[in-house]
Amino acid sequence: MKKLRHLQTYRYLLLLFIISNFIFAQENKNIKTFLLNGEYKKVINVLEAKLSEQDSLSFYEYKSLGFAYQRLMNFSKAIPMLSRANKMQPENLQPLFMLGSCYNSLGKDTQAKLIYKLILEKDSTNLTAMVNLGEVLIKREEYNEASKLYSKMTLADSTNPYYLSQLGICELKKGNKNLAQHYFEESLQVNNGNTKTILRLAKIYYTKQEYDKAKKILKQGLAQNSRSKPLNKMIAEIFYKKKQYEEAIIKYLYLNSIGDTTAQTYQRLGITYYYLSFTKNIGKNKIRIMKLKEAIAALEKSYVKDNDNPVTALYLGLCHKALEEHKTAAKYFEESLDKMFPDYIGQVYKNLAISYEHIKDYKNAILNYKEAIKYLPKEKVLLFYLATVSDRYYKDKKIAFRLYKKFLKSDNNADVKLINYTKERIKILDKDINFWGK
Repeated sequence: MKKLRHLQTYRYLLLLFIISNFIFAQENKNIKTFLLNGEYKKVINVLEAKLSEQDSLSFYEYKSLGFAYQRLMNFSKAIPMLSRANKMQPENLQPLFMLGSCYNSLGKDTQAKLIYKLILEKDSTNLTAMVNLGEVLIKREEYNEASKLYSKMTLADSTNPYYLSQLGICELKKGNKNLAQHYFEESLQVNNGNTKTILRLAKIYYTKQEYDKAKKILKQGLAQNSRSKPLNKMIAEIFYKKKQYEEAIIKYLYLNSIGDTTAQTYQRLGITYYYLSFTKNIGKNKIRIMKLKEAIAALEKSYVKDNDNPVTALYLGLCHKALEEHKTAAKYFEESLDKMFPDYIGQVYKNLAISYEHIKDYKNAILNYKEAIKYLPKEKVLLFYLATVSDRYYKDKKIAFRLYKKFLKSDNNADVKLINYTKERIKILDKDINFWGK
């Protein structure tokens, strides 16, 4: 009888085990199906419900739950799930890669860097981890470390255009333009269609005033991607620098046609029309007037989009001056000056003067107080500061005397202490001037 009971108990437990395994397998099958179909909310609902009923999940379930949260860009919830999966199977790299991606997406570069380094400790030849770590290092502006990493990667694959381009970026950021140029050129020999690499190389040529080389490489890029705004904008700038104004205008107009209607592009178009109007091939007065009007039309569009740019106002003034519309020209010239020298410049001169005064460099303090007064005419107290510094610096006390008197006349509402001090100095200086005058 006892044997029969034991046998029944064993069969019951075995049945439970088979049923639970079947349910577990079925649940996992459902999760896999949901993941394959991109039904991430269903994965979350199933596994969060299961987690609320028990203390923990399996490795696969934590990994799946973390992945589902990651795909829905809920990185903060994905991280703890993936961390638990990693603790359960620390040698499995999948949760670590997902963790690195989550930290990267949240802008937590330090944590992402640590994760990718941890992966490389487990698998030193993992190129995916190297690539991800390299991108994080560049993002963190750790160019020396990034450069060493990409150099190691090029040893493994010396013809990989991405590694070479990334090396070029590191060297460019470190200020090694010639070395950066070398890597960009090598990268383009393997893959001559990378727009970003072409643009970076063209900019190096541009800064070195090697305009023909820049133009050549840009044309190669445009042959494959004719509608690229950055490439078209850069080659337009090259044409402008080479004084090939007609070609530059064609490019700027093309940029407009493909959707670049920025203030900057309209400004460059207007400036180019302006200079074209004075070239030798624009000989007839009627054509010159037409080009100047086209310049004004483009500059006015730029002005509407950004009316704080002093350069736009300046060239509008120059165009109207060339058309002998001097009243309009004067208005734009004045506006350009106002925008070129905003209020904060006066504050810079003022604070610079105060600093020079503190270190007893009275000569430079006087020069900067004078500049500050030009830009901040309403701050009458600057006259007092200028007077006191002049009082210390000049042997000829007539200069300080005149400035003190000018301050009293200009600001009757000044601090009483300043007024009393000024009156006292005027009395003393008046006696000295009269005494030495006799």
